[in-house]
Amino acid sequence: MTKREKRDVWLSLAAVVASAATVVTCSALGPARPPVPPPTATSSAPEPIACVSAPAPPSPAPSEAKPEPVPSLAPLPAHPAAGTSAEGNPLPQLPRFFQSLGALRSKSRDHHVRVLWLGDSHTQADVWTAALRNALQGKFGKGGPGFVHIGWASKHYRHGGVTIRVEGKWRRVPSGLVSVRKVDDGIFGLGGVRLVPDSQGAKSSIAVDANHVPGKVRFDVAFRLPDAGDALSITATGGPAVQATQKDADAGLPNAVRHVLLESPGPGGTIEVMPTSGSPELMGVIIESSEPGVVVDTLGLNGARYATALAYDEASWVREVARRAPDLVIMAYGSNESSDGKIRPDRHAALVEQLIARVRAAAPSAECLVFGPIDRGGKSYEEAVEELNGAQRAAASKAGCAFWSGQTAMGGKGSMTKWEAEEPPLAQPDLLHLTSKGYERLGNMLARDILAAGGL
Repeated sequence: MTKREKRDVWLSLAAVVASAATVVTCSALGPARPPVPPPTATSSAPEPIACVSAPAPPSPAPSEAKPEPVPSLAPLPAHPAAGTSAEGNPLPQLPRFFQSLGALRSKSRDHHVRVLWLGDSHTQADVWTAALRNALQGKFGKGGPGFVHIGWASKHYRHGGVTIRVEGKWRRVPSGLVSVRKVDDGIFGLGGVRLVPDSQGAKSSIAVDANHVPGKVRFDVAFRLPDAGDALSITATGGPAVQATQKDADAGLPNAVRHVLLESPGPGGTIEVMPTSGSPELMGVIIESSEPGVVVDTLGLNGARYATALAYDEASWVREVARRAPDLVIMAYGSNESSDGKIRPDRHAALVEQLIARVRAAAPSAECLVFGPIDRGGKSYEEAVEELNGAQRAAASKAGCAFWSGQTAMGGKGSMTKWEAEEPPLAQPDLLHLTSKGYERLGNMLARDILAAGGL
């Protein structure tokens, strides 16, 4: 990695933390899968998963932190003409996704509409993703916060609508989050990271905001127990602990991601994971409501690129995405690629096409949207971003995906500097990241364009 790339990664991490410190948004609910008796762990293949229903939750402890209220959507310009936004982006054509939303609104659909949003540090902050989540859930129902990492210290990671607690030491694999090559066996679940306890007594919990959970709360915990001595205890609010051991693993897929589904009666609830032996590997929790609505999974990592997502073990990643059965997959990479110097549009477009193909293998009926990178300060950077947008637009068109340019939405080349000069600022001083208000604004723009395109 060059000095320039290392500097950009550290700036990315600082900006993610800065954005996370200023905004807490979203709602928190869960999926509508029927409980399956007895509580045992299963592999990641789309087979029945264990479910335990917990009794009514006790009152929250006085010291328990609560998420802040959901902010209102910022006003946006009206569309001047059909087919394009006020900023010049074509309205995303996502017919199957629109049909799914319509069925949800008419109550002819009894299960969630799911969106998977893949990306880099801009996505990891869960601010523009939360803006889309809030807009869709406000119209079509609250399905839950979706994917949340567990075991990740809150000063480095956040997610709206939940409170994450971490005790003891944990380590991330991979630690740098920026690899474009396969790390270990490449199996990291949906979120691209494994969290491993690194001290005795380590444990982690996620508390769901009760104000955003209509119905029961369902927790789908993803993990792996690679060694014979690894064991895990998982508990939902007020319910019995589920013990997971290696002997429960699928003999045919010994290294596969495993899942346990627990249920809390609501309102709200907490999931706690406590390693009881060895070094279990945690790969996130899906949090959904028992009542149908929209779920947006935030799957962003600081420093990530298209090549990062392609470095995951393909078979495992495809199984995990297929298990989510998404209706829409958004791919939002490119800012880190803008640090590479001379851009090779053909090579970049090929990477975009490869990831789209992998998404299609996992979810052939899902719509796809390529979110082109936002502007970046500095002449060489803004030109690189423009080239990357062009390559991504071409790849999306070739693959039959919608395309929406972050740079165009901001106002084109040079817009990052203008956003940073706004009062209050919409961009960070690094001219690479946005402030929480800037991310919220872009997320609202995308939500507006999607809803306008579908006439919803």
